[in-house]
Amino acid sequence: MRAKLSTDKVQLFSYFICISILGSILLSMPFAYTTGMPVPYIDALFTSVSAVCVTGLSTVDMGTYSTAGFMVIMCLIEFGGLGIITFVALYIAVPKRKVSLVNRTVIRDFFIDDVESEPRKILKAIILFTLFIESVCALVLYFQFKGEGSTRPFLDAVFHSVSAFCNAGFSTYQTSLCPFVGNWAIETIIMILIVSGGLGFIVLTEIFKCVILRRKRRLSFHSRMVLTVTAFLIFAGTAIYFILENDGAFVGLGVREKIFASCFSAITPRTAGFSVVPQSSFSPLTNLIATVLMFIGGSPGSIAGGVKTTTFLIVVLYAIRGNTERNGLNVKRRNLDTAIIEKAFSIVSKSVIILVSAFALLLCTERLQLSVGALSEFDLFFEVVSAFGTVGLSLDVTPMLSVFGKVVILATMFIGRTGIFAMALGFAHSEKERFFEYPSASVMVG
Repeated sequence: MRAKLSTDKVQLFSYFICISILGSILLSMPFAYTTGMPVPYIDALFTSVSAVCVTGLSTVDMGTYSTAGFMVIMCLIEFGGLGIITFVALYIAVPKRKVSLVNRTVIRDFFIDDVESEPRKILKAIILFTLFIESVCALVLYFQFKGEGSTRPFLDAVFHSVSAFCNAGFSTYQTSLCPFVGNWAIETIIMILIVSGGLGFIVLTEIFKCVILRRKRRLSFHSRMVLTVTAFLIFAGTAIYFILENDGAFVGLGVREKIFASCFSAITPRTAGFSVVPQSSFSPLTNLIATVLMFIGGSPGSIAGGVKTTTFLIVVLYAIRGNTERNGLNVKRRNLDTAIIEKAFSIVSKSVIILVSAFALLLCTERLQLSVGALSEFDLFFEVVSAFGTVGLSLDVTPMLSVFGKVVILATMFIGRTGIFAMALGFAHSEKERFFEYPSASVMVG
């Protein structure tokens, strides 16, 4: 069966590529750096792609960027975080341009209701909501950064608000938010932004309608599923981090600081990339848990990356309770049909193939550093998962990568940002393949 990319997907990829190239050109200019000396183009391109793909990995010391440089990165994060929404908005904003079926599918991935009747209203609501929550949280962060003695509290507040909500993980500080460990206000606001950006606009809208406006009596099955998985991952992750690092990375912190640091560390791998404790200080088991959280990522219809919470839940439930002799899967008195299950398994299996391929390439490009012990295989695997999940956490190996290694990670970030979405939409098949099936074949499995 032959498959081909639809025109809409080509345009979507082109949007991200063009924004990335434009960003790399701007980050190659002297004004973007405090010293006036631009970095090599590969590093500028790496940072640009990382920002557009809301990843947060960087091969450059963040302290070298000027205010103008940070503004460029922040704009790239915003355009990248809302990239799919921005793409559709630009696409349908052309006069007399109708909303295609594929574009309706794109919007439906962000909103369930009223897609057919009011797509422009939906896009406007998403953008206004994003700007509202970023502005409110930036205002709170401004006073916190100012109280901490920041010399540029306005920039720090706005930049971190945008970066956190878009799940980017970029910080104006080289050590991320480690200087503010113990500041519960900053940690809480950042966590709220990360979780909000990772829940998805569908869930956020339904919560607003149920809790604030009282227009709905109960949440949809999708929203309840997302909130259940999200809550489980946060609480379970917090407990795991607290237990494993109580006498490790969190030594020296008070009980309250340990709880906040545990919760923050459990939330940020999905898929924000901030840290209040250096990632390299965690134990190997804790970092393994982080890779799982990075792979899962946020929820469908959100700015976050990863295979998504509902996808992971469906795969796990079907692996445990699935029955090949019946169609679908029963979950909480609802039946998930076979098409949804196949879509979930398709996303996870393709993601694993991409991860393994990228990891294999990185083992080849970094074999010299591996041979001298400068890097370990797990360090590279962690880097690959972080890039694919658009997380941005690192075991301090990003600046050490070779040029070809940077290209591999760069490509992995791009695929992680756009590829998962393309997988979810599927491919455009030829017309004749819609009206016939090949003869069945019997193959032994298992």
